[in-house]
Amino acid sequence: MADELAEWAGLYIGIPFKSGGRDKSGLDCYGLVRLVYIEQFDTNLPDLHDLYKNALDTSETAPLYKKYAPLLRGDKTACPKPGDAAVILERGLPTHLGIYAGSGYILHVTRHFGTILQRVTNPNLKGRVEGYYAVKASDANPSVFRKIQ
Repeated sequence: MADELAEWAGLYIGIPFKSGGRDKSGLDCYGLVRLVYIEQFDTNLPDLHDLYKNALDTSETAPLYKKYAPLLRGDKTACPKPGDAAVILERGLPTHLGIYAGSGYILHVTRHFGTILQRVTNPNLKGRVEGYYAVKASDANPSVFRKIQ
């Protein structure tokens, strides 16, 4: 079966960037992942917006990623499927997220353009994808956070 672009990917293009945003009026990268998982995969990830002030500040987001990584780090795969979380390096740190949308594209949020689809080979992403992870519904239970705090 060919790796096709997911039909749902187009529903999110153009949503503006907003630090801490969790709905279609504005999203940060985690907000996008959370919204797509809720709407497309019936998986409710914890909100987390109150744990940081600026989604663009890696000094705030890097410790959060490290602390909460088990939520997104389900099974790592070399052959991603549409819907797998993409962990992207920002200044060498794994602090940006997107969603693999199929056909070599990642759906993610940028400060300047909002939610976009970019090829993995695009100069803005090339060499920055740390990995792809399948988020399991059982992993999305907020009790996961209580266990790892």
